[in-house]
Amino acid sequence: MKVLIVGLGLMGGAYAYRLKNKGYTVYANDLDEESIEYAKSHSFIDDGSVNAKDYIEIVDIIILAIYPQAILNFLKNNSKYFNKNQIITDICGVKSSFVLEATKLSEPAIYCSHHPMAGREKSGVKYSKECKFEGANFLITPTLKTPYSVVQTLTKLGKDLGFKNITAMDIYEHDKMIAFTSQLAHAIAVALVNSDNNPDNTKNYIGDSYRDLTRIAMINDTLWSELFLENKDNLVKYIDSFEKNLDEIKCAIKNDDKKELEKLFKSSTVIRKEMEKK
Repeated sequence: MKVLIVGLGLMGGAYAYRLKNKGYTVYANDLDEESIEYAKSHSFIDDGSVNAKDYIEIVDIIILAIYPQAILNFLKNNSKYFNKNQIITDICGVKSSFVLEATKLSEPAIYCSHHPMAGREKSGVKYSKECKFEGANFLITPTLKTPYSVVQTLTKLGKDLGFKNITAMDIYEHDKMIAFTSQLAHAIAVALVNSDNNPDNTKNYIGDSYRDLTRIAMINDTLWSELFLENKDNLVKYIDSFEKNLDEIKCAIKNDDKKELEKLFKSSTVIRKEMEKK
């Protein structure tokens, strides 16, 4: 199968590296010629170009590993090269704000989005091999018009990449779930780090708890600003819910209410343990 990956950043590079090693013919498009040369010299891709049109007409799948706002621009600028035998997909962390329009712009190709729930805090193709997909979740977000055969193809793609759990879900349900499990977690990490009045001193005392909670605070500011704003209604709702629960802990502490604290801690322990069950 022939694949074109648009965007040779961390995730685009990880897809290229893994698919190439699974026997796919992999082409890449990126505006950065150095990224293309790195991917070629390290056998991530078969060929690459700063012009996507060099490969669009000859590939079976186009994978858009670019920012949300760039996806629609790419489709508008290259729509005349798409054909009905192609699948176009993206790895974006939000869906409902653009997928329906992307589906129209991709015709006669078939657009079906997906979301790899994996990555690293680093950026750039040079760190792509560090992306660990094993055991991670792979979400496919078809619309009502998506042929089942396309979902099957993307399922195979997810398996070939190494993902363990592959799930199909509605684009709106996806965005609600991502707002809580991913975006809220990043917002909490950023707020925690930024609340530190003396970070130069703090670094001498941190342990695993702080490291685990704040690892994702090392964030791609351009990408995550877009993701937060594209999904703002869902995210604000969950921030409100988080603030309410944090206030319950705060009030229990202020009131020396040990029983209330124990109740809250037991509740979180039970919920979290349930998530570990297979």
